[in-house]
Parts: sequence; C-alpha cells; structure tokens
Amino acid sequence: MHRSSVMKMEYFKNNYLNPSDKLKILDIGSFDKTGDYNYGIILNEENWTYTGLDLREGNNVDIIMKDPYYWEDVEDASFDVVISGQALEHAEFFWKTMEEINRVLKPGGLCCIIVPSDGPVHRNPVDCYRFTEEGVISLAKYVKFDILESGTNTDKVSHPWYDSFIIAKKPDINAKRELENRIDNIEHKVDLILEKLNG
Repeated sequence: MHRSSVMKMEYFKNNYLNPSDKLKILDIGSFDKTGDYNYGIILNEENWTYTGLDLREGNNVDIIMKDPYYWEDVEDASFDVVISGQALEHAEFFWKTMEEINRVLKPGGLCCIIVPSDGPVHRNPVDCYRFTEEGVISLAKYVKFDILESGTNTDKVSHPWYDSFIIAKKPDINAKRELENRIDNIEHKVDLILEKLNG
C-alpha cells in the first residue's frame, strides 16, 4: 500500500473516529499481498472490531465475497464504519459497490474511500478507473450520503499516486424525521401563541 493512502487513512482515524467508541469497521478490498502494512494495522484499537472483505483468501481477509456486488455474508446496517482504499478502481461497476456500502453501513455511520486519481496501471485482475475529487463526491451523492470532506492529494509525497478521497456519513433517517417532528411541534406551538397574542 502506498504512503499517501496510509497517511489519508491515518488522517481519517485521527480526525473522525474515537478510540473509546465501540466500532465495527468493514474494509472493502482488504487483501494485503505483502503482509507488511494494511488498514487493519492502522485501525487496531481495543474497542474496535475490524473485518476485511475481499474476493480472495489471504492476509487481512476475514470474509470472501462470492459476488463482488452482493455481499451475502454481510447483514444490512451491520457496520458503524466502512472503508475502502485502492479498491474501487478495480471494480468494473463501482456504483454497485457503493450500493452495497450503503446497504451494510448503519444509519449515521461513516464511510472513507480512497482511490487513485493518477498512477500506473496495476491490474488486479483489472484496472478500470481513476477518480477526480468530483468523481468521489459523485460516489457519495449517488447513495445520498452527507459529504464531510473530500479532496485530491497533489503533494510530492503522493507521486505517482495522486489519490482522491471522500469522507461521508450515511444519514440517519429516523433521527432526521424525529427532528422534523420536533420542529413541526415547535412551529405549531408558536402559531398557537401568536393566535392568542393577536386574538
């Protein structure tokens, strides 16, 4: 795994995740062929449960997908955090991968995706895409996630992998409805007060 990707995942961990929270984390495309460094090492906290998901058995893989676009061994809304680094460029239909991320992420859960915007071809078994910042924003918009942060590395450390990234949150629809109901209730009370004052 190249240095800029590691640095970005460390940034996500340090700025968005709390080590004291009990978190279930799913890593999409977790296979580590070298065994030297992977996101499982970065996200190794006592209260966190890290699960690696990939298409093949190997180092840092806990669940092997039978179908890359439907993860039958992963329940709906079962993870607090879903991450993926240097994987979606290998997914021929990456939007279907985003649909699965949306399915398995809990409402209010966080998602961090890191993908190359540049870099040499590296088939695994295919290498289909490069993503701009607007591209990763589109990924989040496609599944209606709230965008918290996005960008593309352009520093010398990143060369030749000028990664794009998105940090997003799956909206908690129940919490949103509850807030809307509270607002409606307050507006109703204000209307009643104004009627009495004007009445």
